[in-house]
Amino acid sequence: MSRIFVLVSILLAAGLLMQCSPAATNVAGESRAPAKIQLMTSLPIVWGEDGSMESILAGKTAPAPIYAYWQKKHDIAAVDSFEGLNDSGADIVLLAQPPAMAPADIAAVDAWVRAGGKAIILTDPMLLWPTDLPLGDKGRPLASGLLSPLLGHWGLELQAPDEAGSGGVELEFSGATISTAGIGTFKLLPQQGVGQGECALSTANVMAHCRIGKGRAIILADADFLNDALWPDIGIGNKDDSTGDARGLVDILITDLRNSG
Repeated sequence: MSRIFVLVSILLAAGLLMQCSPAATNVAGESRAPAKIQLMTSLPIVWGEDGSMESILAGKTAPAPIYAYWQKKHDIAAVDSFEGLNDSGADIVLLAQPPAMAPADIAAVDAWVRAGGKAIILTDPMLLWPTDLPLGDKGRPLASGLLSPLLGHWGLELQAPDEAGSGGVELEFSGATISTAGIGTFKLLPQQGVGQGECALSTANVMAHCRIGKGRAIILADADFLNDALWPDIGIGNKDDSTGDARGLVDILITDLRNSG
């Protein structure tokens, strides 16, 4: 993959991200119990690309650095359904380029957020995650986000990247700089009814901060930044021990949501 990066500095809307760095998260937040997170993803981060039961039992697979970090930092569980979400005790739902979701799961997430739940959604319109799996293989990560029904219900439209965003990009947030590729943008849809959320976009329109009923969601038009091959510090020490703003950015989002009302 070509790695010619364009630095895009993003000034976030008020309240979109806390003004802090990954290394300086809220002290009170650090003293509380780890965030309980339910993750749904099509990305090969939980057991790697060859995540067959045989490979897992034989010890031939390992989680990607980002998921290994989340396992140490948070109380995270990968799920393939949101049945029973209301009784799960989850603090946050994390959708990271999820597979095509059943209507019941989309409805469950929507209802849970509206009742006061909190969600982080990473939905990429042009995922460039490398894979050796053939086209049509169910293990391939989803090439384009399929959350239009949910996003549209909340008042957002995911748009494909323009020429500047289709290649390698470095995004500078408040407190974190991530390396990624093929990042999209969001467009606010006209108000269509009382059920629509109230969303604010970052200046570059790559992130949305939405209040949905009693809950909140932070939505980023990218998921490639979770790919450790794009992390600039990957050659420093061991992958599992290197610090990456990809992890820092997600931690900021988690802390922001947990500290919000």
